Amino acid sequence: MTLIEFPRKRRNSGALLLVLLDLQEEYVCEDRPYVIPGVSACLDNCRRLLASARDVGLPVAHFRQLRRGPFFNEDMRYSRWIEGFTPNTSEMVYERAMPSCFHSGVFANFMSSIEDPVLLIAGLSADRACLSSIIDAAHRRHTAFFISDASATPPISRWPQELSHAFTTDLISQFCHVMTTSEALEHLHHSDPACWSAYGGH
Repeated sequence: MTLIEFPRKRRNSGALLLVLLDLQEEYVCEDRPYVIPGVSACLDNCRRLLASARDVGLPVAHFRQLRRGPFFNEDMRYSRWIEGFTPNTSEMVYERAMPSCFHSGVFANFMSSIEDPVLLIAGLSADRACLSSIIDAAHRRHTAFFISDASATPPISRWPQELSHAFTTDLISQFCHVMTTSEALEHLHHSDPACWSAYGGH
């Protein structure tokens, strides 16, 4: 786990952080039960977000699940990062066994030490890691943005995948602001970080 401090100029003005959740092989290998079909567009948008964050010097936190058992097991290749999402040495990496990113005590404590943190949340999957992390962020009165097209949802029960993701996104919108990748990138490049807290409206 690598911990990088926010630049001082962001510390007191709505510290902004890109959170990428569980971009691991477990979700893209066809022979695995957690596979999410048609996830390539979501991953492309995650790559756009990551590249832009690195370009503007935005702090990035990478999360991955590691469990004991047959899924997300550290000793199996399925727990590895999807190609193109290996963290840089200057970026934060957090590991936990439960879906919410706040299950990492180190991350939760770090966020509590930041004044008015703002989280841009993307990754896999919307119905598990993203939803639970956003609810936990809301309980802590952190501002969060869900980047809906930089995430994906598997089919839920008998619902088709597209409807499942739409329903999950609607549910998430009760706890944070929802935007697309293009909207996030435009706002990222043209707005002062302090503006995100007001823009969120939650």
